[in-house]
Amino acid sequence: MKTHIYPITIFYEDTDVTGYVYHPNYFKYFERCRSDFFSGEQLRRMQEEDGIAVVVYRAEIVFKKGAVLGDILEIHSTASLQGMYRVVVEHKTIRTSNQTLLNKATVELVCVANDRLVRLPDWIVNKIQL
Repeated sequence: MKTHIYPITIFYEDTDVTGYVYHPNYFKYFERCRSDFFSGEQLRRMQEEDGIAVVVYRAEIVFKKGAVLGDILEIHSTASLQGMYRVVVEHKTIRTSNQTLLNKATVELVCVANDRLVRLPDWIVNKIQL
């Protein structure tokens, strides 16, 4: 499995009163990484033309350290298929200055159309298997 790497710079708006990144923001960073990997344009086309959306089925994160203003991070993401209906993406957030692991997350994705579970489209399956 190939790891997709997405860079993030931490800005003031990302932090809370403690000076650390507000914990829900990591899920935004993971989503940006997945959108970059799968192609936001392809995902939008699939939703508009086919009526299929990729949604989060389950998510779990383990926090180890916090990121702060000015940090340059990398989100390392690896996707795997769990049958024809589910994609599991393992995310790791790394501070680039010292290669510190800040957190690890597992996000399970499924596709839905008309509020019903549907098989993963071939292009998603192919993208993961490359």
